[in-house]
Parts: sequence; structure tokens; C-alpha cells
Amino acid sequence: MAFGPGRGFSRSDFWRAFALAAALELTAALPCPAVAAEVAATAVVYADTLLVAAGVAVGPAGPATASLVTRLEIEDTPGVTDISDLLARVAGLQLARLGGWGASAVPSLRGSSAAQIRFFVDGMPLPEAQTGLAAFERVPLDRLQAVEVYRGVVPAGLGGGGGAGAINFITRDVADGVDASVMAGSFGERGGRITVGGTAADNSRSGLIGLHGHRADNDFEFLDHNQTFHRSDDDTVRTRENAWLEEYGAWGSGRWQRGRLSARGSLGYTRRDGGRPGPLGYESPNASVRYDRMDAQGHLDWADGLVRADLSGGRDNEYLFHPVAGEVGFLPPGTTHTASDDLYGRLAWSPTLVDGLLSLEAGLDWRGQWQDEQIAGRSEPQRSRRTTSAFAAVVIDFFGDRLRVVPTWRWQHNRDNFPLTPIPWLQTGSGNTRDDISPSLGAVWTVQPDRFFVEGHAARTVRVPTWVELFGHRGGVDGNPALQPEEIGSADLAFSARRLGPLAGRLAVFFAATDDRIIFVQNSQRTSKAINLGRTVARGVELELVADLPLQMDLSGNLTVQRVTDRGADPAYYDNSLPFLPDVEAQGRLTGRLADWHPWLAVGYMSGNYRDRANTELDRAPARTRWNLGLSRNWYPPWLGPAGVCSLSGAVINLTDNAVYDVEGFPLPGRSWQLAVRLRR
Repeated sequence: MAFGPGRGFSRSDFWRAFALAAALELTAALPCPAVAAEVAATAVVYADTLLVAAGVAVGPAGPATASLVTRLEIEDTPGVTDISDLLARVAGLQLARLGGWGASAVPSLRGSSAAQIRFFVDGMPLPEAQTGLAAFERVPLDRLQAVEVYRGVVPAGLGGGGGAGAINFITRDVADGVDASVMAGSFGERGGRITVGGTAADNSRSGLIGLHGHRADNDFEFLDHNQTFHRSDDDTVRTRENAWLEEYGAWGSGRWQRGRLSARGSLGYTRRDGGRPGPLGYESPNASVRYDRMDAQGHLDWADGLVRADLSGGRDNEYLFHPVAGEVGFLPPGTTHTASDDLYGRLAWSPTLVDGLLSLEAGLDWRGQWQDEQIAGRSEPQRSRRTTSAFAAVVIDFFGDRLRVVPTWRWQHNRDNFPLTPIPWLQTGSGNTRDDISPSLGAVWTVQPDRFFVEGHAARTVRVPTWVELFGHRGGVDGNPALQPEEIGSADLAFSARRLGPLAGRLAVFFAATDDRIIFVQNSQRTSKAINLGRTVARGVELELVADLPLQMDLSGNLTVQRVTDRGADPAYYDNSLPFLPDVEAQGRLTGRLADWHPWLAVGYMSGNYRDRANTELDRAPARTRWNLGLSRNWYPPWLGPAGVCSLSGAVINLTDNAVYDVEGFPLPGRSWQLAVRLRR
């Protein structure tokens, strides 16, 4: 997936292609704002993980030296509005949002395309074969406990290849008692959540069940610039229409342990309905989408991780209702129903070969993805993708654990199966088979125990084209079976400090290059096609910092400075910046304690960025700064019991009412508010 049009690809054609992509996989977004927390954010730096919110750090999947890791504890992160807002706080990770609360977002990790980012839930992959972008907004935020972001390398235990990094959503662990919250906010936002958990007296069994629901009208006012960014005499104030969203769901999880064998599992259901407003100039006031998903996971662990077996499965149904012809793509009016199945299994072995010196993580995994689609009552051929992989990581410790080196290798066999279709403009084929190997190397040097660390990573991997890129889609995307896979090379070097007086942080420099990068270009008046652009290069610096300040205040923030350039063969675009990727992005958060009150102030800055490959000044998005302000308080009433707490929190988002567009044609809301009440016992 590309962030902008190619040569000869007009703005209007880009939005047609974008609307089609949205109809395929980016339609609607999953609500679920987290309740603003009462605990001020703190941080701890580990050899491999920067923990940016209070809580206990958990080792990431795969070897510790897999990549740079930032972990976000959701419960202790104040002012979170939705999952996209949470992810935008990580250094090196940028999101171009397509609307207000719960709207879809297009991520980029160190200048990558969205398709190069791998998404997981508890280590199990999210579906992404069709468009390459896993619909991470559809993971309910109310169901999550933390998020781990791996930058530069996908760990072997999380799939190991095909990307510029990985994002792993960690679901709520078992917690005794009852936890309930309700919230309300601007633009018709309201929601609630309740969880009930318990643990056996001998700690051998535990369980958790939860329910959640959320909705928003998203009928905010915005400044319509009429797609003329360089003039203001034609600007008008309008109200966003047909952007409503509502979702609800239930989930349960449990753990069981006997001797050296432990097991855990989860089961969840999510249903979401929403309008499909479309971009300005190509709005769809009547289209809507319905999505439901059932997912399940099972995990077995013997001898503290010596042998692990994992299995996950999911069933997605998506219904796109477009009763007026031409509102979405170029399909006939009616209903498009897409049913997708995803099954994944993994077996891993992690023995210690030489105590204190050499250990191993090796395994096999298999994944199957199937999709059936009906367009206005006509069935399309089933699409399927099967992936078989083997991976191994050797952990070598030198000098009494002062230096850890982890070489990793992964082999992947990929097969696509697409029966021939009679539709003449879709260049489909009977299948596509390939084998790829992805090596990586990571190292951590403990300069001074518990204080200073140096870590570095390097990887070479392959991203296989998606179904839409290879075989197209009815309604505006022609297939290109001749596409070459993207080859991604990356490297970084980081310096981490822990307990350096009141400071802790990490400074990293990175480099990433993609050969045969895939983008969409216009190939007729009404269709687009994926092509291999050539080479793109990203260079940058990331800074993550936390500090304990006087007067019981804490400061945390990050800064990303990068340049992502087109190094393809076309001299018209050579060394131009890629669209929608600002050179500078910064986040800062100040929290404090005033008696029982916990105020916080957050600021986010994004430099100007181009919206087209030609880097046209008249189509350049201006720099922007957004401020958020919040306050929370805890009470401990006796009727809630000795461990009970009642929390009240409120936030003002976009305090200065800065009207902006993350992506041209998709306005973001101005000033808004949220208020939440939470009871735990």
C-alpha cells in the first residue's frame, strides 16, 4: 500500500482508489477509548525494552535482542482516546488518521509502508492477506492491557519476516474482583466496560470475563478548504456526516496450571456498525458497514517455556451497504459481503544448550487464510493463502551476560490460490508460490549493569505482495501478477540509560531501505494498478526520555527526526520525500500530583509534509501542534472494600481547537472533551 499517487495519478483518482481500499479493509474503525488513568506515567529502561507507563515489564516474545521495543501500559496512560491515539505516542511510529474517534488510520514505522508492519494479538497474527494492512482499529481497546512495539525487526517468535517491525497487542490478564467504568464525551460519544475475574485459592486456576460497548456520532464541525490549501476565500465550515460508529463485544480468558504444564486460552466476539462517510469531494452519505469477528486462542507451555504450542483462529464477516450506485468504488448498488477465515498454529522449543552461555529458540508455524466474497449477490472466486515457516534464534552470552548476541534465521514458504475469473479487467491467475529466507542479528552490551546499555540490530527480510496487489479487485484495482516482493533491509544502534539520576531514556539512529517498493498508480480513467516503484531509503534519529521533576511531577516524551526519500529510477521523483511522512514529530507529557488530584498536560507536534510524490508546495500540509489537558482523582470508600477504588477522570482533547487533516480529504475534529467514572473492588 502506498501513501500517495504515482506519476499521472490525480488527486481525484487517488481518492477513488483510497475509497476502494477503505471499502476492502479500512472501512469504519473500532471505538474503545481507554479510561484516563489516575496514576502518573513513569518509565523504566531495560536492556531491550523501554516501558513508558507505570507497571511491571514483561519480556517480549522472541529473543530479548530481537529489536528495539517500547511497551505502553494502557491502564496507566492518561488521555487515550482510541487505539490510534495510543500508538501515535511511540517514537518512530506515525499514523495518518482518516477521521475522528475510532476512525481508520494508516501507520508507518520508520518510513515504512503500512503493509510492512505486522500486527499481533497475544503473539497471534491479525489477518492482513488481502490488502496488507491488518485492521488494528478493530481490536477493542477495552480488551487490552498493554501494547509492545518492535521497531526495525520482526522477532522470530512473532513471525520473523515480511516487515519493518511488529506491534503486539496484549489482552487483559486475569484480575480478581470487579472493574466497571462508564464514559461520555463530545459528538455523541458514550460507552462502558465491566470485567469480573477470580483466582482459585491455590493459584492453579483463574478466569476473566468482560463486556464492553461504545458509540459516537462523530458529527463534528470542520473547515472545508475545498481542496485549495493555498487560499482561504473558498473555505466553508461544515458538519461531518455519516461518520457514526458503534460497537460492542464480549470476551473471556482463563489459565490453568498443574505441575510443569500450564495452559491459557481466550475467546472473544466483537460487532461494529458504522457509516462510510468517504473523503471530501467523494462523500458517501448513505453507505454503511457492519463487521463482526469471533476469535479464539489456546496456548500450552511446559517446563517454563521449554516447549510451547500455540493455536489461534478467527472468523470475520464484513457487510458493506451501498444503496446508491457510485458512492463506494464502481460496484453495483446493493451489499458486498466478505467472509474471512484465519487459522494459525506454532510449535516452539527453547532449550538451554550450555548453561549461562548458549540457548536456542526454534520452531515451526503454519498459517491459512481464506476469503469468500459476494458482490450484489454474485459470488467471487475464493482466495486463499497458505504460509509454512521454520525459524531459529541462537542466544549467545559472553563475559558473564555482559554481551548477548542473537543471530536469527527464518524460512518461509508462501502459496496463493486464485481460481480464474471471467471478469475481463481483473488480471487474476491460478496461483503464486515462493520461498524466502529472512536473517537478522541483534546484540545488547551491558556497559554498566542496571544503568547503561548499547544495543544494535540488523535484518534483511521480504514482504510478499498482497492479494489486491497481485490479483486486483472488482471496482477499480487491476491485478499485477508480475509484481516483485519488497526486499527490506534495516539497521539501528541505540544507547539506553536507566536510573541516571532523575533521568532515563534511549537514543537510537536507524537506517531502512526497501527495494522494489510497491505503490498504486493510475492506469486508466477509472482504475489503478500496483507497480514496483524502485528503491526508497529512510534515515533518522529517535529519542525517548522520562524524568522525575520536583513538586511530584513527571515528564515523558519522544522525538523522531527522519527523512524518507524516493530513490527509484524516475528522475522526476528522485530524492523527493515520500508523501504523508513528516520529517519531525514530537510528543511530550507532563503529569503531577496535587494532594488527591492528578493533573496532566500533553502536547504533540508534527512538521509540515508533502501530500504528493512530486513534492508540490501548494499541496504541502502545514506544521501543527495539538494540546490535551486532563485531571483525575481517586477515592477509597469503605463500601468498596479494602482494595476498592473509585476514580473520576476528565480530559479536553485538542485544547486550542486546531482544525487539521492527517490525510487530505479526511478532517479531524477540533476541541472535544471526555469524562469517565471507574469503580474497582
